[in-house]
Amino acid sequence: MNLFTRLRQFFSPRRDAFMGPADREWRQLIPQDVRRMPGDELGRKRAARSRLPLVLAVIFFATLGGIVWVSIDDTTAVVVGNGSLRYKTDGFYPVPDLQRLVAQGKDGAAKDVAAIKADLEMDTQIASADVRRRGDGSLEIILRERKAVAKIASLPGSGPMVVRLVSPEGVQFSGAGYPSEAIRNLPEIIDYRTSGSGDKATIEGIEVAGPFLLAAQSAYPNLYREWSALSLRDCFGAQEDSPGSNLRVAVRRASQPADRPVLTEIVFSTANWRNELAILSRLDLDGLLRRPGITAPAYVLKLSIQNRTSARPVPEPRLVPATTR
Repeated sequence: MNLFTRLRQFFSPRRDAFMGPADREWRQLIPQDVRRMPGDELGRKRAARSRLPLVLAVIFFATLGGIVWVSIDDTTAVVVGNGSLRYKTDGFYPVPDLQRLVAQGKDGAAKDVAAIKADLEMDTQIASADVRRRGDGSLEIILRERKAVAKIASLPGSGPMVVRLVSPEGVQFSGAGYPSEAIRNLPEIIDYRTSGSGDKATIEGIEVAGPFLLAAQSAYPNLYREWSALSLRDCFGAQEDSPGSNLRVAVRRASQPADRPVLTEIVFSTANWRNELAILSRLDLDGLLRRPGITAPAYVLKLSIQNRTSARPVPEPRLVPATTR
């Protein structure tokens, strides 16, 4: 065999040792030893034992999930008539009032969940109620209550003075379940004008005062706790850009040192109160009231960014001696 023939054989494709049919696969070439599960009683027992670990794992994780769910369930069990319910609220709504509302009517707690939800939301203290019936037939009720930012006192035609709480939206409610200290620490809305009567009464200017109080309560709680009252005498409501439209906040005297002049009132403009709250949070009021030249016994802090009531605007903030009304 010459060199040319040897080179051609070397570089040409080699034939496999066994080509075989094109559709033949390796399982036909290698003997298979597959032991199938017998179909008799012994085979069925072996099949059951082979599935036992999977069944036990499913039972274990289901039990673990149930334990976790029960442990994080922060609702409270309440008995209503012959049944029970789970109850949760983000406020102070008392259990007796809830039981009364759920049990009212001839069907009591057995009535439709939509009817129970409607009964609960008729109370102005409740903003929304999520009511559903569990698999065991019991009820689950989750309440979202209105947030109180102030209180308002009114004298009815007969009887003692009535104190109600006010939400940022201007909704008045009884404050059932509220601790007396929590009600006492809320600022009181004074010098207000109303339209309507009862729970439908509307406080003029609350569309400005409500968001103002909510912002102070949420973002500046230390300042908010020192406020005893909010006067709406000079608040013109929707006409917040009107000259002289202000929110006048009375400051608690007990929260101030006795060895310096007293800060009796803080005046915010209805148009720029958001900026003025930020300015107030950065002021050193104690230092301002101890400066030389501060000789009056009491002062009012005017925070209006521009005093629009005078012919020549004066930059704010500034302290002015307090005068009796």
